[in-house]
Amino acid sequence: MEKTNRSVARALEMLELVADSTEELTITEISKSLGIPKSTTFDIIYTLVDKGYLDVANARAKSFKLGLKLFQTGAAYLDQAPFYEVARPILEQLAAQARETTFLAMENEGYLVYLDKVESSASVRTSARIGSNNPIYCTGLGKALLAAMPDQRVRDILAMTGGLKPITDYTITDEDKFFTILNEARRRGYAIDDREHNAEVFCVAAPVYNAYGKPQAAISIASLFSKIQNDPARIEQLGGMISRAALLISQRIGFRSDKLYSDFRQ
Repeated sequence: MEKTNRSVARALEMLELVADSTEELTITEISKSLGIPKSTTFDIIYTLVDKGYLDVANARAKSFKLGLKLFQTGAAYLDQAPFYEVARPILEQLAAQARETTFLAMENEGYLVYLDKVESSASVRTSARIGSNNPIYCTGLGKALLAAMPDQRVRDILAMTGGLKPITDYTITDEDKFFTILNEARRRGYAIDDREHNAEVFCVAAPVYNAYGKPQAAISIASLFSKIQNDPARIEQLGGMISRAALLISQRIGFRSDKLYSDFRQ
């Protein structure tokens, strides 16, 4: 039989009770609800207040609410749960379903860093290496992330990394056109890389958000352009797949919205 510390168990029960209540609770209410002596309840409650896990909501009524420390502890859990561990099985499923290569990447100091990839037996083999840095503006992954940022942040990143330099003959180098394409990605729900980083590769990508609603990463499906050209239905199909997968990963790490690009961050 496992040993349980009664005081710790009671403290946790009190936190759960306050968390589940729509109103602030008094010591008397907590004591009665949990069947704990009032003197014991008093000692535990004020220990939790002292540690920041509860706050005094009304000093006269001696009522209590959850404290900031509890939020910080919960937020730390989310930060410590590696999102790529959540993403990996979804990337594998996506690669099998699409029969294409899938990627996971994030932005770091204005560049795109690849974190993971899954190759299908029928998919394109790419030169992208895990851990490598790439320009952010000419990849589907990068544009998915940029479209999730305010336009001024995008301009800052472009200025920091040297602007829209041509990588292939298809790279977008005109800033007005580039922002038009970001707006299209926001409306569509996914970004497109039409041979802008590799002249033979076409990608669709979507952002992954953390529990705070901030873009943390992006995922993509990469295909040979020769397999997908003149096939808008296939592009739309892959775009829907990547958007649903990105939203699923986001929600599993705490994102609370049911939409990607729920507002146009201009």
